[in-house]
Amino acid sequence: MNNIYKESIQAVEDGANFMVDFQSRSLKVNGKYVIRNGEYEGELGVPSCNEDEFFTNVEELYCRYKHSVPSERSESKSHLYFMSLPEKSLSDDDMLFGERRDKVQIELELYVLCQILGGFKWDTEKMGKWFWQSKIDKDLVILRQWVEPENK
Repeated sequence: MNNIYKESIQAVEDGANFMVDFQSRSLKVNGKYVIRNGEYEGELGVPSCNEDEFFTNVEELYCRYKHSVPSERSESKSHLYFMSLPEKSLSDDDMLFGERRDKVQIELELYVLCQILGGFKWDTEKMGKWFWQSKIDKDLVILRQWVEPENK
């Protein structure tokens, strides 16, 4: 893939299944590794950024994900890194104008994975010892072990 981020999102929009694994630094699309153990061919397609930009982008992506419209496919996922609202808790606007959950999920999870692969480092003083929690939405949590799998 030339642009892993963009092409993976397009594949999911076109119906592909996906699985992001922060621990193993991997992405599978339709059962095939696109990123395996941090190794990939092509460009990630997500520019590296500083800590503030990272968290701002994650908070925006998370807000879109949390208010996205679930489908049978998105609800059948066995492993979720982030919490989203159940369908009954979504507003009318969310239901009318919200994005498909699986699309926004890969945007969020793959963004985090790409930043980790791009060199994002955990700063204990700013982020905490075990996890970072958003001040904007307390449901948004990033675990240190996602960024540093050896740190359990």
